[in-house]
Amino acid sequence: MEEIKSMEIKKELPKVKVETRPEKSMKEMVGENHSALEKAKTKRIKLPRKARVKKRKLKKGWVGALIIDENKNIHGERVKISGSCFNEKSGKYHATTGEEIFWFEGKYPIIIQPTWRRNTLNVKKDIGEKNETYGDKYVVAKMLADVIKIKTKGGSIIIWILVIGAVLFGINYFMGA
Repeated sequence: MEEIKSMEIKKELPKVKVETRPEKSMKEMVGENHSALEKAKTKRIKLPRKARVKKRKLKKGWVGALIIDENKNIHGERVKISGSCFNEKSGKYHATTGEEIFWFEGKYPIIIQPTWRRNTLNVKKDIGEKNETYGDKYVVAKMLADVIKIKTKGGSIIIWILVIGAVLFGINYFMGA
C-alpha cells in the first residue's frame, strides 16, 4: 500500500490570490440606489381616448367614464349625465351625485364606475360608503323616461301608416264609384 501511495503523483493546485474588497459604507450604497432610481424612467398613465371629453361636450353635460367590468377589465367611454343619471353603451343605468367626478390632469372630467354597482365609486378619504339605494329613484325615473320615448316613436309611425291607408282608401272609394 505504501508503494501505491508513493507512486501517486501529487498535484498541487496553484494558489489563487483572493482579493478582499473593503465593504462599502452605508452612504455609498444609498447613493448607488438613489442614482439607479433616478435613471429609471417612469411611465405616465394615459387616459383612454374614448374617455376624453373636450370643452364643447363638457358644456353639454358629458363626462368620461372608466368602466370596471366584473372580469377586472377597465375601458373608457363618454357618458352624458342628465338628471343625476347616466347609462353605459351596454345599457346599464347608474346614478351619481356629482361629488364623484375627478379631473384627469386638470383637463378631463372622469367618473370611476364598477358595473356591479348602481352608484359611482367615491374614493375621497373623508366620506365613507353611503347607502347604495340613494340613486335608485334617479335610475328608475331615467328608465321610465327612456321607455316612454321609445313607445312614442313607434306609435307615431303606426299612426302615420293608418292615416295614409285611410287617405288611399278614401281616394279609391270616392274616385272609383
